[in-house]
Amino acid sequence: MGKLAERLADAQRSGVYRLESTQALEEAAALNGFALARIALEGMPRSALCGIAADVLSRRSDGQVLLFSGGEALSRAAPDALDRLIAQIHAAATAHREVGLRFFAAFLDPAAALSLAPLYHWQRSAAVRAA
Repeated sequence: MGKLAERLADAQRSGVYRLESTQALEEAAALNGFALARIALEGMPRSALCGIAADVLSRRSDGQVLLFSGGEALSRAAPDALDRLIAQIHAAATAHREVGLRFFAAFLDPAAALSLAPLYHWQRSAAVRAA
């Protein structure tokens, strides 16, 4: 099992992260038998963001992986809305972690513009595989 798959298997690592590419996340989620929910934020009205946050907060199942795209565009258009969404998702990740459930949210962010920790370092991972 790869390092990212091991991370997803650890409930204590549950959280909100950024990533530059989706391929490794898709593979790691599949290795763990987790469904990957894709959520496109581009062009989404603010009212819909509240609905996403409420849905995320209400989920209480193990092995959730959410992949958000369009976060960088939303951060330019409505930074306060994105900040609130991330804060609510952080709260959900903390609640899941506290009861031993695995919950990961990742924002596709190739430019590393969002102030989130990286889920993994794909360049380092690619260099290790090439060696």
